[in-house]
Amino acid sequence: MNFRNRKLVITIRSVLGLAFIGSGVSGLMAGYAMHGVPTEMIGVSQSLWSMGIFQMIKVTEIVSGLMLLTGFLPALATIFVSPICVGIIVFDLHVAPGYIASGIVVSLLTSYLGYAYWDKYKTLFERN
Repeated sequence: MNFRNRKLVITIRSVLGLAFIGSGVSGLMAGYAMHGVPTEMIGVSQSLWSMGIFQMIKVTEIVSGLMLLTGFLPALATIFVSPICVGIIVFDLHVAPGYIASGIVVSLLTSYLGYAYWDKYKTLFERN
């Protein structure tokens, strides 16, 4: 099986792009009041909002999601969202373990894109 199938990569890229755009926009629209956020996440999310970290994450999600969706530098967008995926898993593990499944799915899809774009990343891991 060819894991770098063009149609599969485009489909996963589009799904992730839509997910990150949706998460980013809904997060920014929720604002400090955190409308629609599960109760166990509100306190930590409000703290992150007060520090400006929440807004930075959500803007990065929107920009990266648009890059993935349009196919504009998708390998770079995958690098942008990788730390966000790690943050989602850590956040869910410590604050809301019931939501870990979505973090795992997003992380697996992002990992697949990392594999699909590995040719672009190889030089980052070579010693000179």
